[in-house]
Amino acid sequence: MFRPQIQRFIADLFSQADDINRFKLTLRDFLIQLKEFAGDNADLFAEDREKAAQDAKDQERSRAMKIGGLLKPSEMDDDEL
Repeated sequence: MFRPQIQRFIADLFSQADDINRFKLTLRDFLIQLKEFAGDNADLFAEDREKAAQDAKDQERSRAMKIGGLLKPSEMDDDEL
């Protein structure tokens, strides 16, 4: 999908190596396209962020369980009492 676009971009850079203004313009356009793509895929990482947050919460809970009195009785499972 992106392979032809990248190949065209690289070919354009090599063909415009002698004209610095066109080279910069091509590079700037490509960077803008990358930034636009990066903004559109934020939801792709939502699951990873949720898992990381849950892991951190679980880790904090296990740390608190090791030290008596840090967890309220309402926060403890029945088998932990």
